[in-house]
Amino acid sequence: MAFPKQDFSIILGKHIIYTYENGWQYEYYFKSETEGHYRIFSGSVAGRWVTDRKYHLANIGHDLIRVNWVEPVGNVVAMVVNIKDRWLHSYFLMPQWIVDNPKLTVCHEDEHNEEMLKLREKGPTWPMHIAENTFAEITFLEDVGPNRDDIITCPPDQLPAGYADRKN
Repeated sequence: MAFPKQDFSIILGKHIIYTYENGWQYEYYFKSETEGHYRIFSGSVAGRWVTDRKYHLANIGHDLIRVNWVEPVGNVVAMVVNIKDRWLHSYFLMPQWIVDNPKLTVCHEDEHNEEMLKLREKGPTWPMHIAENTFAEITFLEDVGPNRDDIITCPPDQLPAGYADRKN
């Protein structure tokens, strides 16, 4: 059996804005084979943003890239992205403490990792809630190239009006 070649060129350097079926809107920049940046525009943790999130990529074939990561807050995320057809599907597990107090995670997480780790340890972490947002449409897509630190640099409330509404 021949497994898919682990070529990630289809996703590296891509910057996307996407909207889930439930209306939640996010932004993601696939910076490198090991790191990405994201920002959350709507939903229970709107306003949160993260830079240099370590992730694992897998080319699962048929233009599908799986992106997996674990966050200091305790979230476990699996996202399958189809850049060619402009859709993705996310599945993540969220600890009880975030379900109870989602706004505690609304910050530039990188600057608050120690605080997030303490909140996670305080918990409760169980039960883990399945937060399956199902499918999302990629409404904005651009290739800005890999390894840039100037794509996601501020919280959503500091962006120009209409930024997240861009479509192409």
